[in-house]
Amino acid sequence: MFYRWMSRIVEMSIFFCAVVIVTIVTAEVVLRYGFSHSLIFTEELSRYLMVWIVFLGSALAIRDGSHININFLINRFSWKVRKWVLVAAHLLSVAFLVVVMVEGIRILPQQFHQMCVTLDLPVFYFYLAIPVGCVLMILFMLPVIKNVLKKSEVLEPEGKQPVC
Repeated sequence: MFYRWMSRIVEMSIFFCAVVIVTIVTAEVVLRYGFSHSLIFTEELSRYLMVWIVFLGSALAIRDGSHININFLINRFSWKVRKWVLVAAHLLSVAFLVVVMVEGIRILPQQFHQMCVTLDLPVFYFYLAIPVGCVLMILFMLPVIKNVLKKSEVLEPEGKQPVC
């Protein structure tokens, strides 16, 4: 239930950011080429919203198993070895995300004093995407690790081992 709500909130946040980006960029194009005027905040806001979309989308990609992976070497192992290699890879990913999250939190206080040039907002709100995204990625990684550990050796129809 918790993961369903969290997924829904992340999906809605990505949708909202995408709608804002499409709206302001479309308005910018129409104003620039149709009326020879320009919005000064469009480029900066769309860039920062894209950062939020990337971090939130990465969390959903972990949830869905959509990140790119190369299974050429790992498919050569037996299921027991493959299971532990996958768990080790996921745990290394979690460790990396913890480091990025901690460093992202460490730089946040300094970002309250740095202002966006055109938005007159602290850059803090946009740098916040780093630790928030990392926390979400870690939270979505936990069920993935649990599923890998729970899986037993089951042959797929073509006789191949299941890929996680």
